[in-house]
Amino acid sequence: MRRAILLALMGFAFATTTATAQIKDHAEVCFAGTGKFELDISFCSLAIQSKQHQGPSLATLYAHRGRAKSELGDLEGAVEDFGTALAHNPASALALNERGRARHKAGHNADAITDYDAALALNPNYGDAYRNRGAARIHLGELSRAITDFERAIASVNYDPASRILRGIARFLSGNGKAAINDLSAALTQAYPYPEVVLWLYLSGQQAQATLSATAEAMAAGGWPNALIEVYRGKRSPASALEAAVHARKDIQRRRLTQAHFYLGALAQLQGDEMRARQHYQATIALGVFDTIEHAAARVRLQKLRQ
Repeated sequence: MRRAILLALMGFAFATTTATAQIKDHAEVCFAGTGKFELDISFCSLAIQSKQHQGPSLATLYAHRGRAKSELGDLEGAVEDFGTALAHNPASALALNERGRARHKAGHNADAITDYDAALALNPNYGDAYRNRGAARIHLGELSRAITDFERAIASVNYDPASRILRGIARFLSGNGKAAINDLSAALTQAYPYPEVVLWLYLSGQQAQATLSATAEAMAAGGWPNALIEVYRGKRSPASALEAAVHARKDIQRRRLTQAHFYLGALAQLQGDEMRARQHYQATIALGVFDTIEHAAARVRLQKLRQ
């Protein structure tokens, strides 16, 4: 009898230890991420439901789940999770920054800036928050303040080359083509994965066919934005570039169309066809892909055309 009781207790202890390890693993996977957002949400939810976390640890679980929801387009659910995270840890700069990103994706840039301001008050060296606030400010037409934010992001300890690209774009939109070229050219030497930079260089005044040709040849035939680069090179019609965007996968089609309409509009404006430029910029904005730099740039350029 005693032996049976002892074995039962040992089994219970083993099961409890295994369950505890699984709970720990769920949280660790949630924090690290799997690369698959649906799976990240599942692991974060399991860790939250375990009720083994509280305070800052629980807040971080909600923040990571919120980020995964945001990436999947569930912006309302993401904002709710970030709010819960902040209820458990009001000092979470991560949750504030990520809620700002979700609000920015939803087109609520003023609210996003409020969150970025709060995140930066908690962590004045938060480069990601400076970059995100700068992007939101471009949408609002606050180009000078956006450039200042990108400069702060560049100076932060966690320097991201994307901040220099965005500063170059903001400078271009402000009319400072020379400074824009300096920023955008640096991106080419850093091998940063943003091939659209050659289109911005072209628009900024560095209309080097050699650069466009080299980039186009380096990209897979028919890849994106190869279709747009080919239009800028005079090797393809604007209509065929739009068609390439229309035939993109459903999950990226609107983003591709946003880019296609903006860059075709910018080229039309460069060529002096303001009516066509307006049409493309209006189509860019109407697609409502708020978290793209092309959407922000279309708003700024359309506003200037109306003045």
